[in-house]
Amino acid sequence: MKKWRCTVCGYIHEGDDPPESCPQCGAPREKFELYTGHGGARKDSAQGVGDLTADVVVVGSGAAAFSAAITARSMSSDVLMIEKASRVGGTTLRSGGGYWIPNNHLQKAAGYSDGKDDAVRYMARFSFPNLYNPKADRYGLTPQQFDLINSFYDNCSEMVEYFEKIDAVHSVMDIGWNGKAQVDYADHLPENKGIRGRILFSKRSDGKKGYGVNLIELFEEWSKKNGIRIVTGCRATDLIMEEGRAVGVEAASPEGKVRLLARQGVMFGTGGYSHNADLMQNFQPGPIYGGCSVPTNTGDFILIAGRRGAKIGNAHGAWRSDSAIELYLENPDGMSNIFFMSGDSMILVDKYGKRYVDEKRNYNDRGRMHFEWDAQDAEYKNMLTFLVSDERTASMWQGQMPYPRKGDPLPGYLIKADDLDALADRISERLRKIGGSTGNFSLAPSFKEGLKETVEKFNIYAAEGRDPEFRRGDFDYDREWASSPPSDPEAEWPEKGSKNHTMHPIERPPYYAVILGSGTLDTNGGPVIDGKARVLDWNEKPIDGLYGAGNCIASPTSDAYWGGGSTIGPAMTFGYIAGKQLAARDKIERGV
Repeated sequence: MKKWRCTVCGYIHEGDDPPESCPQCGAPREKFELYTGHGGARKDSAQGVGDLTADVVVVGSGAAAFSAAITARSMSSDVLMIEKASRVGGTTLRSGGGYWIPNNHLQKAAGYSDGKDDAVRYMARFSFPNLYNPKADRYGLTPQQFDLINSFYDNCSEMVEYFEKIDAVHSVMDIGWNGKAQVDYADHLPENKGIRGRILFSKRSDGKKGYGVNLIELFEEWSKKNGIRIVTGCRATDLIMEEGRAVGVEAASPEGKVRLLARQGVMFGTGGYSHNADLMQNFQPGPIYGGCSVPTNTGDFILIAGRRGAKIGNAHGAWRSDSAIELYLENPDGMSNIFFMSGDSMILVDKYGKRYVDEKRNYNDRGRMHFEWDAQDAEYKNMLTFLVSDERTASMWQGQMPYPRKGDPLPGYLIKADDLDALADRISERLRKIGGSTGNFSLAPSFKEGLKETVEKFNIYAAEGRDPEFRRGDFDYDREWASSPPSDPEAEWPEKGSKNHTMHPIERPPYYAVILGSGTLDTNGGPVIDGKARVLDWNEKPIDGLYGAGNCIASPTSDAYWGGGSTIGPAMTFGYIAGKQLAARDKIERGV
């Protein structure tokens, strides 16, 4: 059987032919190539770089970097972008491509009201629950925390309209399978008020929503048309400073060291540190097993800005999701995330065979559950957990991660057995095989009985339509975002008489399992910025001429995922802010 690799996200598909679209990033069939097992590595090329001067130097080429570059260029600055990979796009290229934008113009056109006080309260409550006080100034947040949230709200909708005005990116509102605009990920919080329509996507040429692939293509197309020079295979290694001001970047290319001087300033949008083993070991709150960030995300900005006195914040932070451990171990540079738990006859269980979370919760909050510490056994109790489902879910939701399409071989990370006892035995066997990479994590002796008891209890909940343990299906998010219709067009769903379409008894063999750990979309800690996207020092004073946005900075959202597109929405917004700020600065001529 052949293997096909998605050249966008690295997903490996097994079958005689590539799939119609990538189940991970949505890339079309033509983006797949025959996989030889060598990872599809590409050689970087600096494209003949020499020492260069521009008004603005932008480092990186994802959503944050492109937003800054395009904004500055549209305001008459000469812009140079450098990217250490051989192609542009960063992790944005692998992403769903949505961006979370409260009070956007498409909401208004659809009749949705999204006032500032409601939106800011929701962001403050979700991101900083330990500080949130609805009666306090700034809702209890620090001045810097509140400045970022306030600035985001004030600029995000303006950014979207500006990109449409300059014909860079046109947006469409995300409409769910039920015909409604999407809710946020914590729609049930009283501060949210169930407001819809905050997630937008780039508009494709056919008028439909595009994924991250489309967003990057639009950014790159505008940049080429408007004279932004983009140099790949060029890695930033240090800042060039003069009298406390960032005036350029030192970089390494295959041809050697180069200097990139900036008349107005420097902006970094280089991604997180998910592929820096040392930083991951020292900063993250627990074990991480892969994710979906590109291999070039090694935390360069933390090291570069840190040497120049930048304050580092949210270092423990990341955008999280369950990760299929065995898929990660097979292809560490690819995508191993399972964002949505497809199907209704499925559960997530721990090493004792017990459920530990509402399976329909958003991926970021599910991913955080893996760090629960067991004080008695001195271990991460949920370091590895297990997706368990039956043939109903595998067949009806075929082709949706982690299930293969009918006729395709069973992926190596998907475990199959005719009964639950045999499934438990095979999970245990797989754990032994990967023990060298997981600290020999194993099932508890009670797992078999625990799993059978849990399935029996869940089946009662499913029949009654009520989950008294985790309230699965009580929220609009569970019923809409996290419960997409089956991919099998012949399937009846929801079944007539169903009291809760997020749940169905697990009763149709064979049974399936996937070993899960916590993965990242990318980390989101790094240099701290203010509401003008200026990098701050440890005295919270701006480092003159230095700006940042995206996953390389301390995230304005902290650990929260406000709604679909909460990574790219702030990235684009603060990139836009940085571009405006840079374009407004005086141009200081510099010789090479």
